[in-house]
Amino acid sequence: MLRHALRRLLWTLPTLVGVSLLTFFVLSFVPDPTDDPLLASSLSSAELARLRRERFLDLPRFINLDPRDVRLRALDAARAIADGGDDAAAAADELRRLGGAALPHILPLDALAPEPRTRVALALAPVAARMGLPRAEEAADPAHAVAFWTRFWDDRGIEFRSASVRSAVRRLVRYGSTSRAAELLELDTFALQPVIAALQPPRDAATFAQAQALVDVAAHIAEIDDRIAPGDDLAEARACVTRWKSFWNVYRSDFEVFTGPTRLAATVLETRYGKWALGAVTHRLGVAATGEPVLDELARRAPVTLALVFGAIALAYAVAVPLGALSAASRGRRSDSAVAAAVLTLAVLPTAVVAVAAALLSGGTQSLLLPTCLIALSLIAAPTRQQRAALVAVLTQDFIRAARARGSGTARAIAVHGLRNAVLPVVTLAVLEPPMALGAAFVVERVFELHGLGELTLLAVQARDVSWLMAISIGAAGIAALGVIATDLAYVLIDPRLGPAVLSRRGGA
Repeated sequence: MLRHALRRLLWTLPTLVGVSLLTFFVLSFVPDPTDDPLLASSLSSAELARLRRERFLDLPRFINLDPRDVRLRALDAARAIADGGDDAAAAADELRRLGGAALPHILPLDALAPEPRTRVALALAPVAARMGLPRAEEAADPAHAVAFWTRFWDDRGIEFRSASVRSAVRRLVRYGSTSRAAELLELDTFALQPVIAALQPPRDAATFAQAQALVDVAAHIAEIDDRIAPGDDLAEARACVTRWKSFWNVYRSDFEVFTGPTRLAATVLETRYGKWALGAVTHRLGVAATGEPVLDELARRAPVTLALVFGAIALAYAVAVPLGALSAASRGRRSDSAVAAAVLTLAVLPTAVVAVAAALLSGGTQSLLLPTCLIALSLIAAPTRQQRAALVAVLTQDFIRAARARGSGTARAIAVHGLRNAVLPVVTLAVLEPPMALGAAFVVERVFELHGLGELTLLAVQARDVSWLMAISIGAAGIAALGVIATDLAYVLIDPRLGPAVLSRRGGA
């Protein structure tokens, strides 16, 4: 049986992948907040483009047959600047942003005619200033700009190699001196990839200093004022590192070259789903709307919601099984009708109305007991009726008549012989309860101001926070898969004779 459970656990992995694909596909058609005309009118075109880029709306959903890397972006920008058309100013801004990572692909400028060559060289003047190069003012002089970059590439082009910049990053991490940081600043955005790769959340004073030095370099060359201040604590420093990792997940194609295997991988990773999946694997399931990692928010809020959901299910079934047995034993009598009327009344009462009334009467208690009982009330009807129907069918079987003929009373016949055979359908029904209980839990959390998953899920729906909604969807699917495995185990524990049947029916699933 243990081998069967492990095999089922392994099969949950492709199931969860399939659920993530389907959920992401559906979410991708939900209108994004950036599509709102009111929001679009309140932002500049550059700000709106940045927001859409950070939400990966510029990428295809699942397959990218033409992923763009820094080489293509740099060549397109240089070509637009050389042509001198209406797009030249935007292309110059793009070339400045690409910075040192673009230099190996456009220098030297020998392939261009003199006038276009000068225009491209002048567009690189802000890069020279950011790199802190000697005589950088010459890069802004039309008479000397081309010669400046030609001389620079002849002297320093050899430094624009991956091995060289990785060595420079290791020296900065090890020694942390100003001169080591200056080496990377002179490589500009060409050094961004190894800098971000070396950047890890700090754990102590030593790693705090390392992260601070790396963030300072990244902030300078990316022109983003997001740094670790000397007075920050470890939590603030880790949050800053998380923000830089998220930045890199969005913009890494602007500073990397796709060749061979990396280009093949980019056809999947440079998509909306690929960006989400990579962020989920490497960045603690992504970043929630609160700015915190999704995994941290789940760890903080899930215990409240799970306690409500599974506590309510356990309480509801603890009451429903005896009620169903009582109803079956007294079928056709007034007690049977009374039980049916009671549970159906509880089922049709709106959870929100009952919760509001209970909150007013209780004075807004923060205890989980009352909310759990309210959710349980809405769940009692289905297992009670299921238990009654199953037990009524069992009570007509020959082995029950034989037990009664041997002198067993009605209560003993039901408890000893009937329930074990009639409770299996109820166990199956219990697997279907968590989604229903989850919806009720979200309502109850809102009424009683409990900080569970419901609060952030509603916020995520409003903000179209894909990372959070995907995490909730996959988590619910995982719980459902575990519930199916638990059902198999429960069958065997309740009636060991069902073990071979369970294994033969589900062994290949």
